[in-house]
Amino acid sequence: MKKIVLTVHKFFPDHRAGTEVLTLKCAQELQARGFEVRVVTANPPDLDARRRDGAETSSYIFEGVPVDVVEEPLRLKGYTFTHEYFHPLMKQYFDRLFETYKPDLLHIFHAQNLSASIIDSALAHNVPVVLSTTDFWFVCPIVQLKRPDGALCRGPSKGALNCLTCYTPRLFPPKNEVADALTQRFPALKFQRLKASLPKPVADTLLHALRLAYIATKLKGAVDATCARPEFLRQSINKAKAIMVPTRLMRDIFVENGINADLIQHVPFGLDTSSLNNFQTKTKSEVVRFGFIGTVFEHKGVDLLVEAFQRVHPEGKASLTIYGDMNQFPDYAEKVRDLAKRDLPNSQHIEFAGTFPNEKLGEVLSSIDVLVVPSRWYENTPLVIQSALATKTPLIVTNLGGMSELIKEGVNGFLFKVNDITSLSQCLQRFIDEPSLVDRLRANIAPERTVKDMVDDIQAVYAGALGELSTTLVTK
Repeated sequence: MKKIVLTVHKFFPDHRAGTEVLTLKCAQELQARGFEVRVVTANPPDLDARRRDGAETSSYIFEGVPVDVVEEPLRLKGYTFTHEYFHPLMKQYFDRLFETYKPDLLHIFHAQNLSASIIDSALAHNVPVVLSTTDFWFVCPIVQLKRPDGALCRGPSKGALNCLTCYTPRLFPPKNEVADALTQRFPALKFQRLKASLPKPVADTLLHALRLAYIATKLKGAVDATCARPEFLRQSINKAKAIMVPTRLMRDIFVENGINADLIQHVPFGLDTSSLNNFQTKTKSEVVRFGFIGTVFEHKGVDLLVEAFQRVHPEGKASLTIYGDMNQFPDYAEKVRDLAKRDLPNSQHIEFAGTFPNEKLGEVLSSIDVLVVPSRWYENTPLVIQSALATKTPLIVTNLGGMSELIKEGVNGFLFKVNDITSLSQCLQRFIDEPSLVDRLRANIAPERTVKDMVDDIQAVYAGALGELSTTLVTK
């Protein structure tokens, strides 16, 4: 029985986005085929990344899959800027794992929060490494290849100079966190009490000065780490036996950034369709029901969708339901709610429906006529798009990245210009103006690629990495 370690940057039950779902489903399918599988992950908070108390590691079983977790106290121990991409303590952790568990292969779905040190650890123990890349972490430290002004990027420039104005400023905490850190490190100063006793303008000026002083002491380390990151990770990922990418876009960007084209194999994501197959019809409705399912955050473009929906007419002929956690990124969620409360057409037809269990996805999609994915960054192939297609739900999607590789204009959906409210609104309006359009597009949607299809391809990659002649590693 082959032993496989799968790594992912975060995992169920606290984290349940697309990469986590993909990792879980792949792990379960590998188990069904006779592999022994362990998932190794981290457990970072979504907002405050300063949590240090508690156990350094933990373990549990989720839906039959053994999971080992690097908790924040270990991840943050002795943390420096370079630990983001090479973490010595992560290497030590994986050294112990490889020595005791003795896996046959390491399959990386994500290395963020664990760092690329996991590759060096595997190779030091003669464990072959393959990757299924779900985003651009090996090229871009903020993952999304998106500049602070919203402009899209193709990767670090020479010397990573563009990263110095994009990523490096993110390495420094806001002024309120500087105050908290001072209080924790020097409790005798009673800094928070001092701040509270000062007039707000004076306190803000003091905090600003302290933050600048902090940045001055850390700036060289931040710049050095930023500039060294691209070459370090390029060398790290090129040590793998194979790199599986889901889209042509990802292959092109990786090759542009020095990743060995000979290592790259096109393995599109697969979907667990078992809970979706019974939801390929729509419940009846007198209006066109638009929906959004995903993370309610700026890069997902939820605000763009709300504003575009408020422009369609006539009022009352459509509804918009937004499914997502409004507490995960509360500042942005409040902004979106405020947009939806404006006295504009269709505002009263916008509903924030919160989250739902993953097993309810088919039921939710059966009550959505058109799913909208208005992302502002190079998403690869969001599983929600594939899920929609599996339930014969047409889509409106940003004409960007791997998303546009899944949508054929006028066949299974429509594409709109990135960040363009007018373009998105026109796509929404078309469904309202043409009542038969939903059914026409639904008739064009073919069966979706499954997890089993994907794991067939992954097994072939495993066979190559392990030097086996057959593409089938396990006897049934």
